[in-house]
Amino acid sequence: MPGGKRAAEVEERLKGFLTYARSVGLNIHRQVLAMEGNVVAGMCLWVPAAGRTAMLFGTSLSEFPESVVATRLAIQAAIEDARQAGVVLAQAMLEPADAVGQNVYAEAGMSQLATLTYMERQPPVQPPMFEGLPGITLIPYSESRHADFHRAIVESYRDTLDCPALSGMRNVDDVIAGHKAVGPFDPELWSVLLLDGVAVGCLLLSEIPARRALELVYLGLSPPVRGRGLGRMLMRRVLSIASQRHFDVATLAVDAANTPAVKLYRRCGYVSTTQRVAMVKQLTY
Repeated sequence: MPGGKRAAEVEERLKGFLTYARSVGLNIHRQVLAMEGNVVAGMCLWVPAAGRTAMLFGTSLSEFPESVVATRLAIQAAIEDARQAGVVLAQAMLEPADAVGQNVYAEAGMSQLATLTYMERQPPVQPPMFEGLPGITLIPYSESRHADFHRAIVESYRDTLDCPALSGMRNVDDVIAGHKAVGPFDPELWSVLLLDGVAVGCLLLSEIPARRALELVYLGLSPPVRGRGLGRMLMRRVLSIASQRHFDVATLAVDAANTPAVKLYRRCGYVSTTQRVAMVKQLTY
């Protein structure tokens, strides 16, 4: 454990994290400690989430490089604990410059999924004109339409450029449950696209109350309707809703390797704010 001034800094950060965890109802009880005698040498906290997923948080190895081996052991133990708890997919988000951390998570059995680019923009003062396209109908979510959303997501995964390795790691109902839990679920912010009555895409949005943000959770289209202007149409809908509901900011995250999507978002006024490397491990199915 660090001593002196460094210990005080760690203590202050810990208090801040605990305050945050309480404010958002974060479950912080699944923590694995790697001990050397009576001293904590490394740790990994895993937080259960909707859709049978878990997010892993480990020791900051850039600050505590002496904790590399102990942290790897703690990550491995946390993954096994999550597996036994019924978690399907474990995830971790790391700084792109944190090569040591990425290596440790890889040694613990996790794989690099993608580098995610986080983007945002202020909503326009005046809502942009939103017009549909011939043959396309947008329907909000309801239990009676659940099968349409299920089909739309499955179809959108075909030949996708957005985190393609993630496809098939969870069943679609787990995916939908995870998307619903991003913020307070509002079915009016979810739309399925029907082309002549057949589900061909979806737009899933969520409010993030802490920032008064409208987050683009997922936008997916099936291969036959890509390149027909539907992405631009849906982004106009996003900005129209953000403006009409007076959100402070519109946000999203995208696979940095998904060049067409990144270009679309930039054309819509979004700018990059930060990046994270996503690490994943499928635990069971």
